[in-house]
Amino acid sequence: MVQQIIEWLGELGKPGLYIVMLLEGSSLPFPGVILVLSFGYILSPGYLDTAFLAINMSICYSLASLIPYFLAKKLESFISKRLKKGLDKGRAFFNRFGVWSIALSRPLGVGNYISYIAGMSRVNVFKYFSLTLIGIYPWSYVMIMLGDYFNGSYEAFKQFFDAYSIYVYIAAGLVILGVIVFIYYTKLKKDISPRN
Repeated sequence: MVQQIIEWLGELGKPGLYIVMLLEGSSLPFPGVILVLSFGYILSPGYLDTAFLAINMSICYSLASLIPYFLAKKLESFISKRLKKGLDKGRAFFNRFGVWSIALSRPLGVGNYISYIAGMSRVNVFKYFSLTLIGIYPWSYVMIMLGDYFNGSYEAFKQFFDAYSIYVYIAAGLVILGVIVFIYYTKLKKDISPRN
């Protein structure tokens, strides 16, 4: 069964991977991580090819993420109670990090909810798209490389992640902290600089 799925995904090739990213970006409940890892194994690109592949993946994801963004902008009052629980988590994240939460949250589970929060908060669409693209690119690159490294096996990836998750969280925390410090430093420098 697994071999048949791998063969089927292999026949789809890169267009199949882009479809996966479109579905993932649209916030549909979808096993995107598993399929992206599988495509990493199937396509087995080198570092440079992965960089270009990740750009296209990120564009597909970012375009599809405009669906929940515009839905939330138009239909805020009709959003279901089940979705509101996730939205509350997304809103707390958004309140803590501002518009940069759009980029920072993309690799995390709360990332899809941020699309709705950004729509409800009336974030500028160009800024939203750009931050989504910036946030999803590293995830796209890393998932393709890990898929190649783990031969598309989600179980091997999960075991690795479970064994080294503390290091992954520390690294992610340091990156987020670095971005926050940079943002505040830039803002502070701008506020202190003399105005003409």
